[in-house]
Amino acid sequence: MSDTALQAARRYIEIGRHRQALESLSQLDSETAATTEARRLRGFAFYGIEDFDRAADEASDGLQDDPQALDLLYLLSLSEERRGRLGEAEAAILAALEQDPDDAELLCQYADVLMRAGQLDKAARVLDAAAESDPDSPDVLGSRQSLAYLRGDNREARRLSEELLALDPESIRGHRMLGVFDINRGRAASAAERFGEAVRQDPASELYAADAREAQRMARNPLWWPTLFFTRVGVVASWVGAMVVIFGLRAAGAATAATIAVVAWLALCVWSWVVPPILNRLER
Repeated sequence: MSDTALQAARRYIEIGRHRQALESLSQLDSETAATTEARRLRGFAFYGIEDFDRAADEASDGLQDDPQALDLLYLLSLSEERRGRLGEAEAAILAALEQDPDDAELLCQYADVLMRAGQLDKAARVLDAAAESDPDSPDVLGSRQSLAYLRGDNREARRLSEELLALDPESIRGHRMLGVFDINRGRAASAAERFGEAVRQDPASELYAADAREAQRMARNPLWWPTLFFTRVGVVASWVGAMVVIFGLRAAGAATAATIAVVAWLALCVWSWVVPPILNRLER
């Protein structure tokens, strides 16, 4: 029975069914439940449902029995990073790298921790080492994508996102990043599709679900659409454009048209400042 439950839990985790994995693990007898393997599976299952506290606890307990377990050190680093405990996350991943300094997945996790800490240059050097170890790794590509975005290089981040999806059409990082770019450009419907794909790949993630819900609201509710104009064009560009139109009409002698343009522009501005907070409150 215990072997069957462990095997079922492994398979559930492999296909992203983390709650079902936990249900299988709950059937273990007390002796088997205390083994390192059971703790490992519970830890990854808890991480999958974003219960990072319990994931970290399971990883720590498992490491007491097997201090050199690379996957548990990796899990502990992931969980501590998501809890915002970057010092502990770094210590765990460095302990793993002491055993396997050329592992691309471990190096990418170290780079992610460094990025969370704002150490972008150091993260870039770590990713260079990861790329030397495994040039075709999707993890390296995904981390480079995040680094480009954090550096404000949106064009490079978008290119890497598209490259990542070409390599792995189901990449959550690729879909979510392109969704972020779409929503920042006022393309709510396209963003909803991207975020929705991320949710399909990881249905347990509340973050992805929240992104998808927000984009869907903006795409479906016409009251959001005037606001999307500012998002797509940009505040500065929209103001410059409005002034050019208004003063151009006046210079051309079309005073009435210029007045109408002023009133319409002010109404659009007031709408974008007043309506979104109200919609956000009503839609919670």
